[in-house]
Amino acid sequence: MGKLKALFLKYKEPILYIFFGGLTTVVNYIIYFSCTAGFKLGWSAATVLAWIGAVLFAYVTNRKWVFESSAKGVRAIALEFAEFIAARLLSLGMEWVTLKLLLDVLHMNTYMYASLPVGEFAAKTIAQVIVIVANYVFGKWFVFRKKNTKDE
Repeated sequence: MGKLKALFLKYKEPILYIFFGGLTTVVNYIIYFSCTAGFKLGWSAATVLAWIGAVLFAYVTNRKWVFESSAKGVRAIALEFAEFIAARLLSLGMEWVTLKLLLDVLHMNTYMYASLPVGEFAAKTIAQVIVIVANYVFGKWFVFRKKNTKDE
């Protein structure tokens, strides 16, 4: 048990990122597919709405548990949140371009199985893998980086 705990502590950040990143992806999928299947919105509008919900969820979990932010005070937290939004806007652009290519150019969304949008789900999953990797890099090296006294 001690070895398992030591392994967890050694890889705590990536383990927690994968866990909470997975939950963020679930939030994203629920909102996205509710919008496309339930409300008949196009993939572009659904992507933006899913992004908003996922970003709010991800900021709280990344700040508190994954990167254990030490930012204190309204100004510092507002700056951190603004950096988080800026970084997530970059990955939203990556997701949008990926979905545009896969759904509108390559027409992946035409693949259906038993009335399920298999192609659209596959395209969304490919986009999410790209986004998860990009968001980890942006979060670790840009938003939640350990700041020294010169940075504060």
